[in-house]
Amino acid sequence: MTTFLGRYDEVDDHLITLIGHGSDVRIVRAGVDKRTVLDEFAAALDLPAWFGRNWDALVDALRGLPTEEGRRLELVWDHTHELRETAPETYATVVDILEQVADERDDLGVTVVDR
Repeated sequence: MTTFLGRYDEVDDHLITLIGHGSDVRIVRAGVDKRTVLDEFAAALDLPAWFGRNWDALVDALRGLPTEEGRRLELVWDHTHELRETAPETYATVVDILEQVADERDDLGVTVVDR
């Protein structure tokens, strides 16, 4: 499931709720273009060395992203507003990828924050 929050939503309250439910919350900043988006995912999620910084590699890395047994993984893609405005195709591609992987994994939730 994907949750979309805007700049006026209570993002901090949402994060506190996720943590309170015992989720493994990982926050990824959006970046400003495809290259920086992929760099932000690689850095924030400590993706493996084989991560090729392309869309297919991002899908594969997210599919295999480990979490502690029994804990739900919550990916929060934050500060997406600038990317959505300046590179809407990149923004849409990432949202599609996040939703695809979330649909495939029972232990993964996604929040997209537009601020």
